Amino acid sequence: MNEPSRQGPSAGLLATPAVRGAWVRKWTRLIRPALIALAAAGLAVGATRTEGTVQLAAPTERAGLPQTSQVLVESAALVCPGQQRVGTQGMRDVVGTVQVTAAAAPEAALAGLPRAAPDSGKVALLDPSGRTTASTDQRFESVAGPGEGDAPVVVSGEGGLAPGVAATQSWLHSGDDDRGFVLTPCLEPSADVWLIAGGGGASRTERVVITNPGANAVSVVVEVFGAEGPVDATDRTAVSISPTSRLSMSLDALAPDELRPAVHVIATGGVVSAVLSDAWIDGATARGADDATAAAAPSRDLVVAGVEAAPSGEGELVLRLVNPGDAEGLAQVTVLTARGPVQPAELRAVRVGAGSTLDVPLTLAVGSSGLRITSDRPLTAAVLSDRRQATGADREGDFGWTPALPPIAISGGVVIPGPMRPGETRTLHLVAGPAGGDVITTLGSGDSERRVNTRVSKWTAASVPLGAADRIWISTTAGDVRAAVTVAFSDKGVPYYSVVPVPSAPTTETAVPVRQVTR
Repeated sequence: MNEPSRQGPSAGLLATPAVRGAWVRKWTRLIRPALIALAAAGLAVGATRTEGTVQLAAPTERAGLPQTSQVLVESAALVCPGQQRVGTQGMRDVVGTVQVTAAAAPEAALAGLPRAAPDSGKVALLDPSGRTTASTDQRFESVAGPGEGDAPVVVSGEGGLAPGVAATQSWLHSGDDDRGFVLTPCLEPSADVWLIAGGGGASRTERVVITNPGANAVSVVVEVFGAEGPVDATDRTAVSISPTSRLSMSLDALAPDELRPAVHVIATGGVVSAVLSDAWIDGATARGADDATAAAAPSRDLVVAGVEAAPSGEGELVLRLVNPGDAEGLAQVTVLTARGPVQPAELRAVRVGAGSTLDVPLTLAVGSSGLRITSDRPLTAAVLSDRRQATGADREGDFGWTPALPPIAISGGVVIPGPMRPGETRTLHLVAGPAGGDVITTLGSGDSERRVNTRVSKWTAASVPLGAADRIWISTTAGDVRAAVTVAFSDKGVPYYSVVPVPSAPTTETAVPVRQVTR
């Protein structure tokens, strides 16, 4: 990070005032609901207007107005990283085939929400100029487009198609040691992001890709935690990211030779979207690539979904624990199975040093499970799922990172880009917390749509084979379910594998009542 003020190559994409102005106007409209919601949290419930001014009620007063209410969002925006291995200073570009696919939620995923969605709306993909490159006005219909250069892709949902909108980006590279398959959920921007991935080795490369979608410059601090504690090289120096631009940083430049990195991105003056691109070549053997996306904020009780163990000799599982605090943490890791929780003796008491990370190998039964991590100090976590050739000299492979997540609020979706390949398997993994709950999964493939009802008991895991479904939405009123989707296939005997966590989709926002007082 020798040039802290550098914006990355994509900063020049919006060079002309007209282009930048169009993008800013588009983004200001899209992210305004989130900013209003943040502001509303600090306001009193009621307000009155007199003589051209607004008078807020005192904190203990109602001002004769009804309480705030939840209404469906009318505008939503998700950020996809684009070509995540392009445009990093000091690193060679590795171009993959990138496709972003988005869709509006099916009606079933919106059941029970405060009011019916309007009939009209649109889901669109936007380029860096704010221009719509592809769109649809049909509910649950996919819209797709490529990612080019070092620019992010923005997915917007408007009107009746905004609630529950979801999008996923795919990255595929084959034919050499840079090969890998990556599915990345496109997410709403945030001011605080934890990213857990990466490792040591001369040919293990990681890039922190941060997008500022807003109309103002954002100041970002990148912290790195490692095996021996916080990395001194990341001295909390703020990096400025210009409006509507992307910054890509080499993690090796921030934390050289770190064996077990975890990255904390903190934004002030706005919100950002961030991913940690992890590419692994082990000597001369291609081990794959993946993107780490936002993990749950540090907590004393975490749940990880989508922990899928491979047959013996065909892959490994590793849990990475992150303790950002200033005291040692003691964690207990419980395996959540279809039959209930199981407590391995070796995971009953796991110590994580202050300000450091720890990798814990996992030996689990083949198939789908989840993890519950309880601790006396706030931690965050993610699981590395490795896939390798069972035989052969090189045993090439691929891998995926699945982070601890908060439970899905109302609904969440995944849209798998591209056609299904021969032999490809797609699986939905569900994990419930202490309450459990009923999950409705709506699956779309072509023009067909079907529903699967699943009861997930407390502290258990369940899996749903997806067949050829490329649109997967889950909805639950329990507020206690996490989910992930795995996609696996092989090409010339080499496995390709990715895990995409299912985030909560934007569905509702807080309406703050205001009335005009005539005099």
